[in-house]
Amino acid sequence: MKKSQALAEAISEQDNDTNLVSFAMNLFDIVGINQDDRGDNMVVITPSDHMLVPDFPGLQEDGCTITFERDVALSREDAQFVTWEHPIIRNGLDLILSGDTGSCALSLLKNKALPVGTLLLELVYVVEAKAPKQLQLNRFLPPTPVRMLVDKNGTNLAAQVEFESFNRQLSAVNRHTGSKLVNAVQSDVHAILQVAEEKVADAAQALIDAAREEADEKLSAELSRLEALKAVNPNIRDDELAAIETNRQQVMEALSQANWRLDALRLIVVTHQ
Repeated sequence: MKKSQALAEAISEQDNDTNLVSFAMNLFDIVGINQDDRGDNMVVITPSDHMLVPDFPGLQEDGCTITFERDVALSREDAQFVTWEHPIIRNGLDLILSGDTGSCALSLLKNKALPVGTLLLELVYVVEAKAPKQLQLNRFLPPTPVRMLVDKNGTNLAAQVEFESFNRQLSAVNRHTGSKLVNAVQSDVHAILQVAEEKVADAAQALIDAAREEADEKLSAELSRLEALKAVNPNIRDDELAAIETNRQQVMEALSQANWRLDALRLIVVTHQ
């Protein structure tokens, strides 16, 4: 009874999550999907002529009506109930994460405590391992972001400067001004980026080493448990033990091949205006 009550409360909490609404609307803007508010907590979304892809998976050519309210979806057959698991949301996320959109940005930081023109480069690297799905590497090393905030001296300030509060202090730059700024500081950006590439190696390798240690410990324990069971249960076959050991070796080999890549960067320029 307690479990079912907890599950019901979790579903209710997710239904009332306003973050999904703002996220979805922002996602539609980025992808280029038209939105028409029809009232009664319903929105009609239709393809536009300037979408990131010609055919957006999950969105029909004539569009569809969506709602973020479960009660509305239950009372209106024509309204699709949108959750974090809805194909339109998941496909949109996949499109953004796999493409170049949003991977580079330029922002201004108004901070009189720093000299005008101070440069900061915020970088997000992703540590990941590629292997067949049956190895289930995500148990030990899911794609893991490593954030860095590097100044012109090569100091990584990420640990001292929390992302959300820092992000709220930044303002956007129009394309014309941004282009001029980037051209003016291009050599400095390349120098900072080179330092960041060197610094991220230690953090990324630490994640990989920890994943290898966890995998070896858990998979070896699983093998030992089965070997102990075989000693008292002749039904445990040798090929079962061999399969677990082979799996362990393949997982360890795949994790040893894990690497990291630069996923996104943002140049921040300090201003007093």
